[in-house]
Parts: sequence; structure tokens; C-alpha cells
Amino acid sequence: MNQAVIAHEFAPPAKHSDKRAFVFSVGVHLLLVAALTWGVSWSTKDNTISVEAELWQATPILAAPKLVQPEPEPVKDTLTQKSKPQEAKPVDNSQAIREAQLATARLKKLEEQKIEQDRQARILLENERLRKEKLLKEKADKEKAEKEKAEKEKLEKEKKAKEKADQQKPDKEAARKKELEDKKAEDKKLEGLRQEQLKRMAGLAGATGAADSTGTGLHSAGPSAGYAGRIKGRVKPNIIYPDISPSENPMAEVSVRVSADGTIMSRRLTKPSGNASWDAAVLKAIDKTEKFPKDIDGTVPSEIIITFKPNE
Repeated sequence: MNQAVIAHEFAPPAKHSDKRAFVFSVGVHLLLVAALTWGVSWSTKDNTISVEAELWQATPILAAPKLVQPEPEPVKDTLTQKSKPQEAKPVDNSQAIREAQLATARLKKLEEQKIEQDRQARILLENERLRKEKLLKEKADKEKAEKEKAEKEKLEKEKKAKEKADQQKPDKEAARKKELEDKKAEDKKLEGLRQEQLKRMAGLAGATGAADSTGTGLHSAGPSAGYAGRIKGRVKPNIIYPDISPSENPMAEVSVRVSADGTIMSRRLTKPSGNASWDAAVLKAIDKTEKFPKDIDGTVPSEIIITFKPNE
């Protein structure tokens, strides 16, 4: 008996059945799978929201809700009671998604408003540019029309003035010719009166002049024979000769009054040559000469009559 007990105590333990442990393990795994699938929202519908926006500034990022840690359960005796697996609680982030969608929609609306404002501003600028171009073109056309009108009026006035001058030219020529003839007749008449008066005054005793003499002294006296040539030699270098035909040789007679030292005091045209340009050139040359030389006797006649011809 004792040997049988001792032999049983030292014998290997008897092999128990594993079915119970297997069933328990399978049950625990099934519970774990059920807990995991219960916290997941199964849906076959695509809830992805597609939003397209052009960002002008950083999109606000909303923080996810704070994860709430479950309170730890009291430690149980693992030998007496096995703990059940902790069930995962689903996270509700629908509020964050809605807020993000609203923020994106607001940004998209603001972008659309800015694009519309930019488009309106471009339209206004283009209209203003077209208006200014139109005003400038109208101003340029107006100035051009006024300039053309002024030039046309100027040409018309010049044409009328020329026609009038052409019409009056024969009248001026005739008037000038008549004026010269009247002047010659007047000078001739005055010369006749002067000669007649001198003849009356020259009726003095002892006068030796001839009957037709025009002198006023008792005896003939005057400049030397070469004095007139000396005066012409002094005056001619100052003459600016006008355009005169070689076949013409007009003669101008000029009376010059001088002082005792030869300074020219006055001059006048006693016999015009018939060529006004030659007469004017002679008178200007005498004015430019200013002073006549003295005669061989050291005196200067108070009045000298000189004739000038272009070809002499």
C-alpha cells in the first residue's frame, strides 16, 4: 500500500483534456473581434467631399477633439477572474468636418467676390482708357481741321492781296509817272522864277555878265575847271549801282550846299534822271561822303551843282 502510494506520487501527472481551454480561447477572440467591429462605422457610400479653392492665405486648421482616455479599471485577480477586453469608443469628428467645409466655402466665396471685383475694375479701366483715346482723337482732329482752315484762309488772303496788287500795279505806275512829271514841271517853274529874280537883282552897275548869265556877282567867279571832277571822284566810290541796262545812261543833277570847311549841309535833286533807283543811289552816296575837298584856292563854294551818270 505504501509502495503504491509512493509510486503514484512520483508518477507524471495525468494528461487532461484541452477542449475546454480551446473553446475558451475561441470565445475570447470572438468577443474581441465583435468589440472592434462594433466601434467602426461601416458604410458603402462614398462620403468624401471634393472642394476646390484658390487660397489667398493659409487655411485655418482646426484641432481634433481631445482624446478621452478611459479610466483604468481596478486590477482584478487574474487567477480567479479573467479581465474582459476593453471596448474602443468611436471618435465623433463630424463637427470638425462641418467647420472645415464652412471655412472652405467662405474662402471660395471671398475668392469669387475678389475675382468679380478685379473684373469690374479692369472693365472700368478699359472704359476710361477708351474714353481718353476718343477725346484725344477728337481734339487732334479738331486742331487739324482748324489748322487746315487757317492755312486755307491765309492762302485765300494772299491770293486776293496778290490779285489786288496786280490790279493796282498799273495805277501805281501811272500815278508815279504823273508825280514825276508834275515834279519836273514844278521844278522848272521854280527855276524860272528864281532865274527871273536873279536877273532883276543882277541889274547892278558894273556887272560884266552876258545877257543870259544866271550869276549874281559883278564878275564871273566859281570853282576851278577840275573841281567838279574831284567832287565826283569823292562821291562815286560811295555809289551802290542799281541794275541799269547798258543801253541806259540816266543823268541826275544834284544841288549841294556846303559849309566853309566843306561839310555837306543839305542836298536836293534838281533834275531827276527818270530812274528813281539811280537818283536814290546818288543822294545816298552824297550823304555817305559827308564832306567835300577844298578847291585849289583853299575855298569851298557854298552851293555846288553836280551831274552824275552811271556810264561816264
